Amino acid sequence: SEASHLPTRVDLDSTADGATTEATRTAMHIVVPIRGPDGQAVAGAAFTVRREFAVLGQRMLLLAVAGSVVLLLLLLLAVRWLITTQVLRPLARVERHMKTVQRSGTLALLPGPMSADEIGSLATSFNAMLRQLHDLRQQLESQNFALGKSESATAMLHNVRNALTPVSTILSRASTQTAPVDLALLNRAVAELANDTVAPARREKLAAFVATAVAAEVQDRTDRHRALLVAREAMGQVLEIIGQQQRAVHERPEMSPCDVTDIIARNATIARYSGSVSIAVGFPAQPCHVLASRIILSQVIGNLFANAADAIAAHGTGSGSIRVTIEQTDDMAQIVIRDDGEGFAAGAAPNLFQRGYSTRQHKVGGLGLHWCANAMQAMQGTLRLDSAGPG
Repeated sequence: SEASHLPTRVDLDSTADGATTEATRTAMHIVVPIRGPDGQAVAGAAFTVRREFAVLGQRMLLLAVAGSVVLLLLLLLAVRWLITTQVLRPLARVERHMKTVQRSGTLALLPGPMSADEIGSLATSFNAMLRQLHDLRQQLESQNFALGKSESATAMLHNVRNALTPVSTILSRASTQTAPVDLALLNRAVAELANDTVAPARREKLAAFVATAVAAEVQDRTDRHRALLVAREAMGQVLEIIGQQQRAVHERPEMSPCDVTDIIARNATIARYSGSVSIAVGFPAQPCHVLASRIILSQVIGNLFANAADAIAAHGTGSGSIRVTIEQTDDMAQIVIRDDGEGFAAGAAPNLFQRGYSTRQHKVGGLGLHWCANAMQAMQGTLRLDSAGPG
């Protein structure tokens, strides 16, 4: 047998009755007893058999495990590469473009060719959405421009109407006002004074009458002249409003330092002639310079004075007062216009700034306050209405 060709040595120390086997990882050591005449083991024949197939099997098993691990790692790397190139990078590209659009506000399309998978479909849908948003933005800008022009023209007419109200009031008063002295009676008194036969007592009375008549006529002329000056100032403001509107068509109005006290004083004079009621207007005398458009700020204050005059007239007392206070804090100026006219409910304050809203039944709409709020916001200011309630 193959065992007879193996190198064998005699182990005299082995006296075991049976064969013994000792296996290691690479070989198997076998000891076979050598019996004497009496049948007892006197020595042992020891030889070693190499376990080549077992070692080869173990190596093949280790090689298979190592190959499987390496193959699994390569497969994981390939899957990672596919996920990175086919999913993560396209998604990161879309995300970066969305952040760019959000940061810049420019609705630019996602550049580059689109793949035919789900990510490419998402990018195509994203570009379609950007196109729709771009078209809607252009339509909205066009509509806002047209609406702004229409609203600006309507607001200009509203402001012109407010500025022309004192002119209408002054002309109405002038057309219905009678002469302070009967001209025929004055002529007769002058004729009597020219007669030398008039008694001294009579002459003294006639002279006093003529002097009083002349003084009344002079006072009437002075009042008419003062009213005409106010009317001329109101007409000048109308021309400024129209001129400002014409300039605004071609250029954006610029803000410059202006004295708000002077603007208040100018509109306060006009407010006194804004209706049939007697209105007393009080305001500070010291100048207060603010950074604003003088014409627009004058229109805002004029609108507020007109609304205050309407509230006083609606109160039904026949007279009222408007008080203006100015408080300067740091780089801001707070202008408060108070009137003792008819108030409004506290919850109605937000509605007063809505376009077309008005608490007056005879008013066409509430464009005045709506325009004033937008004008103040354009000049980096605010407008607020407060009231303790109706009455």
